[in-house]
Amino acid sequence: MGLDGVELVMAVEENFGIEITDEEAGKITTVGDFYDLLLTKLQGQKVNRCLTSAAFYRIRRSFMDALGVQRKAITPVSPLEAIVPRACRRQQWTRVRSAARIEIPDLERPTWVWLLLAAFALFFAMTLIPVVYLLSRRFGPNGFTLLLPLGILFFLMVLSERLSRPLAIAFPSRAITVGDLAKEVLARNHARLSAEAGGWNRDEVWETLCRLIVNQTGVEREKIKPEARIVKDLGVD
Repeated sequence: MGLDGVELVMAVEENFGIEITDEEAGKITTVGDFYDLLLTKLQGQKVNRCLTSAAFYRIRRSFMDALGVQRKAITPVSPLEAIVPRACRRQQWTRVRSAARIEIPDLERPTWVWLLLAAFALFFAMTLIPVVYLLSRRFGPNGFTLLLPLGILFFLMVLSERLSRPLAIAFPSRAITVGDLAKEVLARNHARLSAEAGGWNRDEVWETLCRLIVNQTGVEREKIKPEARIVKDLGVD
């Protein structure tokens, strides 16, 4: 595996609380190989308890404690939009994450924010072209005439990224309902939730592995099958 594959293995190690040797990683060809390795690595008694349900209960309690939402209003199919409205969402989400005491994905910037930042970057790049030309005419083509405008552009991009953080009010891209959020939380906290449940569930291990692959590589969920080759079929270098 290349760098992407190494990062995927590290993410799996962190989320499942296991260690995968280089030799073991080198033998992984398909998603099924990865899954079988996980099953041999995971310790503890197998249980029938659904870990996604455990994640859901933790999230539900967090919404109840942090936001005062009634228990009956929080179901797996409840839209997050209805539970955490746009007004003061960042402050409310921070309280929810603090109350959960496990890792919950942060809010994201809407697509229009990224498009606006890209437009600004393009605009600044275009305005810097005359600057580069004038500096080249004045000082000649050298490193200074190129590094100074690039440094300014980099500074403006970093500044724009930080200033746009308050605009991060969109829920995680794959979390539309509370049930979706529970699956994301499980993928990030599998080892802890499994330990609290006293074991692990084979189906949950598979779903968590698939979600980690999606999060790390951006591969469509439908392409992740036991026989799918990680490098050739999923494009993980």
